[in-house]
Amino acid sequence: MARVRNIAADALPADLAAIYREFAGGYGPFANQVAVFAHVPAALRHLMPLLMELRAAATLPKRALELAIVTVSQLNACHYCVAHHKPFLAVEGVSAAGADRLLDYRDHPELDEVDKLVVEYAIAAWEHPGRIPDSLFDRLRQPAERLSALK
Repeated sequence: MARVRNIAADALPADLAAIYREFAGGYGPFANQVAVFAHVPAALRHLMPLLMELRAAATLPKRALELAIVTVSQLNACHYCVAHHKPFLAVEGVSAAGADRLLDYRDHPELDEVDKLVVEYAIAAWEHPGRIPDSLFDRLRQPAERLSALK
């Protein structure tokens, strides 16, 4: 049984209802999340548009973003997040079984070298955010520079 009741978009002022509907319709399988965020109008007004804007910016390739999200979600034992993001990884070519073993990335058969680097960075950023080695940043820059040269 849910501990926090969902609030329907229709129960909100028009500006918040519009944000709610946009997030619920375009952000994937997270309609239940926005229904809970609706309890805090400021969160709905600011966080949901922020998440939608970050997603639309496509700063990272979706595969890298989802690898990082699922990795950190596994480290946090957030079964909700893992369950909701594994389908996005499947679209990007990582099987459900492959997603389950991301933390064992070094010899992962479904990950290329860039994927492994993304997972390694996500783990390092979660475990020691203030002590990520320069050598890891240098390795992260190399694939980005190769991608930029192709454009």
